[in-house]
Amino acid sequence: MPTLRDLLPDVQSVISLHPGDLAGFVLEVLLAPTTGPRFHIKNFCGDSALQYSNRGDGPQSDVKQACAEAWSWLETNGLICMDPEDGVHGWYVPTRRAREVRDRSGVKALIANQELPEHFLHPEIVQHSRPLFLQSRFDTAVFEAFKSLEVEIRNAAKLGADLIGTKLATRAFDPNSGPLTDMQAEAGEREALRSLMVGAVGSYKNPTSHRRVGLNAPVARELLMFASNLLRIVDERRVP
Repeated sequence: MPTLRDLLPDVQSVISLHPGDLAGFVLEVLLAPTTGPRFHIKNFCGDSALQYSNRGDGPQSDVKQACAEAWSWLETNGLICMDPEDGVHGWYVPTRRAREVRDRSGVKALIANQELPEHFLHPEIVQHSRPLFLQSRFDTAVFEAFKSLEVEIRNAAKLGADLIGTKLATRAFDPNSGPLTDMQAEAGEREALRSLMVGAVGSYKNPTSHRRVGLNAPVARELLMFASNLLRIVDERRVP
């Protein structure tokens, strides 16, 4: 049976990893063909702590704690559950979801999926940007999101291809004559919405199309949700 130390030889890696990251390695050990159909939390954590101990020393208590936290993460996220044939004695079995996730790569994908759930996003973002986000291609994901916004503004306003970028958004949301402008809204609100749309296209589509911005996951996630909100506004204003 493979051990946690086979996958992570360095004790400091075990101790320093986030429980979700360590959980991916733990899951690989638990799902190994030679591990058996069920596993015990005390046995696993205790055995792992002994694997990293030096000769003559006791178990690595920090490793035991880290493994217990990773175990808890697996249970909380529905990848292991109490053995229904055991009840209260600490025996666990893998869930059907665990068989789908399988290993540390699957756990990483699961975490990314939880960080950017589909139901928070506009369908255009789900189709064109979310897959790129899950591949950690954050600059490209944001570029595609705001390109989708530009495309949908043009389609919704029924404007020609001669208008692009900020000029397109300016025309579509012109506070006095824009096809996507709500003329029942107060004048200041109409102007504010035009500024918002123009600023979004100019600030977030244009820079990522010209250079590598170097966005990280939290910023990219916020921008994709922002683009989703703007796309929903465009949908509401669509010209029949």
